[in-house]
Amino acid sequence: MPIFRYLRLLLRRHNYLRLRLVQMFSLVLFLNIFFGLLYFLVERHAQPGLDLLDSIWWAMVTMTTVGYGDLYPHTNIGRFLIAYPCMLVGIAIIGYFLGLAAESIFDHISNKKRGLVQITKENHIIICNFPSLDKLKRMTNELKLHPAYENAFFVLVSDNITTLPDNLPTDEFAFVSGNPNREKVLKKANIEAAAGVFILAGDPLNSDADSITFAIATVVELLRRENDYNYKVVAELIHKDNFNLLKKARVDGIVTPEGLTDCLLAQEFLYPGIHEIITQIVSNEIGSQFYILDTRLAGHKVADIQVTVLKHPANLQIIGIIKNGKTILNPAKNVIIDKGDKLIMLAEHRRDFSVIENDILSTKQA
Repeated sequence: MPIFRYLRLLLRRHNYLRLRLVQMFSLVLFLNIFFGLLYFLVERHAQPGLDLLDSIWWAMVTMTTVGYGDLYPHTNIGRFLIAYPCMLVGIAIIGYFLGLAAESIFDHISNKKRGLVQITKENHIIICNFPSLDKLKRMTNELKLHPAYENAFFVLVSDNITTLPDNLPTDEFAFVSGNPNREKVLKKANIEAAAGVFILAGDPLNSDADSITFAIATVVELLRRENDYNYKVVAELIHKDNFNLLKKARVDGIVTPEGLTDCLLAQEFLYPGIHEIITQIVSNEIGSQFYILDTRLAGHKVADIQVTVLKHPANLQIIGIIKNGKTILNPAKNVIIDKGDKLIMLAEHRRDFSVIENDILSTKQA
């Protein structure tokens, strides 16, 4: 049950809380037996058949103020010298326990909001830096349009905000406060169990923004290599001149908007409608998207693959390959696919190519 998982989490994280609960439980057990024994000694002559277990039961029922009424003191000593103190002690213990629980829950919620709690989620997406709320929401909403990440959980790691923004739902976002280029902070975000890491560019007016991105990327990559973590890393640059520098950090992908808008403005002037085409291609919301896929078609010519694709009912086009780390768009028809090459495709669904690939392989075997 969720309540028991939550209590176990609290006990595991807060040693002082565990100690206080153990102390309280020990005190309750002692008082339960103490008042039960006194009740038995005083009431056993007035209540024939009363045994010690019945007396201990009465003490617990009285301490918790439940009061079933199945047992009650018959003597004045039992009523005023045993039952009264037992009820008062019970009320005090319940008040103490409720206060302790409320304090613990409030502290946990407050610390979680302020990014001071260890993340325990798995297969989550870590987002380093917080440039703006709008940018964060646009990026995460776009990612959630992909079937593999529609239920993704995001962990924001930043030292330029103090709490998780109110506009971000807590069932989809968590916050870790701290500098994301520090190993301790990244481990608090549970980077070892993450599915991916985004490193967003900071303030574009800050001349050191790309250096900060490089520092974060380096730490993230070192953790991945040293511990064999399995997450994907994408970083954003402000200045494209620093592209080669960031490549040394061995991130999986680099995005730089510098110059892209200028080129798009010129293309839109020359060919009105280009912007809408580009928007549709790069978005998961509508139309076809670009896919970069591994292939088992080593030894096949690009032209042969394209012919098979054209004959297939799926809406798919091969527009390029990545060979030896170099991107080649519209490759020559006689280019042969080597082992390790990747195909660049424009398609509605990435699964469509798997069907075509199986058809080509089965035809070759036949």
